[in-house]
Amino acid sequence: MADFCCAAHAAAPPNAGSRRRRLWELGSHAHCPVIGVCVPLERVRVLAKKLLVLQGDEDDYTLHCSLVTAAARRNAVAEALQKDLEQRFTLDIRSAGQAKCRESLMTWWRGRAAQGEIAGALWATLTHARCDEWLEMRVLGQVHMLQHQVGAAQRVDMVRHRELLSEHQALSREYGEVQQRVTAWSQERAREQQAWEQERMQQRALVISLQTQLAQAQEQVLHWQSLRPDLPEREQLRDRLAEQTERNHALQRELARLTPRAVAVADAVPAALPVQAAAQVVAVPVKLERRVVLCVGGRGGSVPQYRQAVEGCGAQFLHHDGGAEHKPAQLEPQLAAADLVICQTGCISHDAYWRVKDHCKRHHKRCVFVETPSRSAFERALAQAAATEGSELPT
Repeated sequence: MADFCCAAHAAAPPNAGSRRRRLWELGSHAHCPVIGVCVPLERVRVLAKKLLVLQGDEDDYTLHCSLVTAAARRNAVAEALQKDLEQRFTLDIRSAGQAKCRESLMTWWRGRAAQGEIAGALWATLTHARCDEWLEMRVLGQVHMLQHQVGAAQRVDMVRHRELLSEHQALSREYGEVQQRVTAWSQERAREQQAWEQERMQQRALVISLQTQLAQAQEQVLHWQSLRPDLPEREQLRDRLAEQTERNHALQRELARLTPRAVAVADAVPAALPVQAAAQVVAVPVKLERRVVLCVGGRGGSVPQYRQAVEGCGAQFLHHDGGAEHKPAQLEPQLAAADLVICQTGCISHDAYWRVKDHCKRHHKRCVFVETPSRSAFERALAQAAATEGSELPT
């Protein structure tokens, strides 16, 4: 390669002093490797455009040969190349300067070449004061062989490059397909997420609506409870009324079963019995069937006897203790449900007394007041109401 592009020049005489050699002082066969290895191609273009007279259509090889020819003797081009190389490889020049003989310089060169740092080591070795013709030929020979190896490696690299390029294209196509699938999958997941979000918002709106309806219902319940504070007591009374009705029906069935036996006993009673004994046997006139009799007050132990007397007439029995334990508010619904009221005034509160009296007066309801609370007084009041006022009770 050096013989093809470089003019033939005689080798410079060896330097016996300590001064380093200049570019134009090197052998003619050294200029081509030095410029080809030590000066990058882009720098060659810059220096040629700056220092040479060009036609404008020169290729890189022509520029290289022009610089090699100019470097053979001292001129502006050679000096510019010399300055550029000195500045570029200052550190290598200092490192090579530590070698004081040809053998140490050869050892230094081999070490740098083994590391792959050829450009700076080549310039520092060839311009060294201890580099003679023998060492110069050895160095240029190694550079020449390295260039062959580099060329062969480049060819191998080109083959490998084409293989890698083909593999890269295949991988790029596969990557594109995968990317399309991922994009489609992402879009599908986004649509599902949007649908889930819409459903979640609908469910949330439904929950809010139900909570609002529940709150309104609770407010309405509280409103009705505030309007009717006695509603729970009325519910309890209604339950008690249903129980008493069922019990009344059972007693009526039992009464119907025992009536023939009672008649037979009455027929067997002698006529000479005292009038008082006969009166005890005679039953109270049955004019209170399907009526509701409310007993207000009375002794707690006598309530079962009051019940027996009322239900024996075929009526339904209700009881209020007049304020001892039962709440006064419970009295109003009982008064409203009663057809006849028997009020034992001796053992009720003033509030209960005035409630009974006022209600019966306003609603024109029959009320019998009993001053002395006892069973006999209650039965007399019941018999009086059944005998004298039975026809006036509501049917």
